[in-house]
Amino acid sequence: MLFFIPCVTFCQTPKAIEADLVKSFKRIDYWYGKQGDTTSDILMVSDSLAKANDVFGRKLQHYTSTYPFTINQKFPGFANTDLTIEGSSDGQFRIYSWDTYMGGTMHDFANVIQYKSGQKTNSILDTASGENEKYIYSYADLYNMSANNHVYYLAPYYGIFSGKDRGEGIRIFLIENGKLIDAKLIKTTSGLRSKVYYDYNSFSVTKNIKDADIHYDPALKTISLPVVVGDGKVTNKRIVYKFNGQYFEKSAN
Repeated sequence: MLFFIPCVTFCQTPKAIEADLVKSFKRIDYWYGKQGDTTSDILMVSDSLAKANDVFGRKLQHYTSTYPFTINQKFPGFANTDLTIEGSSDGQFRIYSWDTYMGGTMHDFANVIQYKSGQKTNSILDTASGENEKYIYSYADLYNMSANNHVYYLAPYYGIFSGKDRGEGIRIFLIENGKLIDAKLIKTTSGLRSKVYYDYNSFSVTKNIKDADIHYDPALKTISLPVVVGDGKVTNKRIVYKFNGQYFEKSAN
């Protein structure tokens, strides 16, 4: 349901687009705040929160696919909100992520993935609504790497499944023939993959653990992640994949 259509004719400037998006995003915060209100109808609040997320996601997808300038727009109005905006340094790719607040201890995220195709921009609304019931991760950073006569985009992502259960990974994208595809650049024992991922128990991350996160080093062109042992325990050992000119290959320890 495109509730925002009447506004489209008027919301064409960067300032107007941002104002409309910020106003819509605040509805998510409003209904999230109502979840703890014992005087409110629980089902009504839940439905309203879902609707607020749907409206914001569709608005964001519409604006970012209709107005190419949005891929480089700063959006200062979101500076103190829970919307994260990660953009590539070449200005060709951007990911907007937010917590829908609909998952309890399991955090449900949503994304709008925006990329340039010639002089236009395309956007993908990545949510768990409708027929798509897979878990949606949040993206934490974005890098671009030139190789093989292509520009690849490496996006670290994470999931929060409970108070202790977490997951992190990195996904590699490629814009080819105007479409966004997964680039299978990571050589694993099961073949070339576009992702590398691990689950872990966040309670195992103590002050003795130096780093529990996945990283991409653009200078060294390496992907590193921690070794996780039984029951999701994070160790100080690291697995490193280094780009050899064609793909990322596991380095010998």
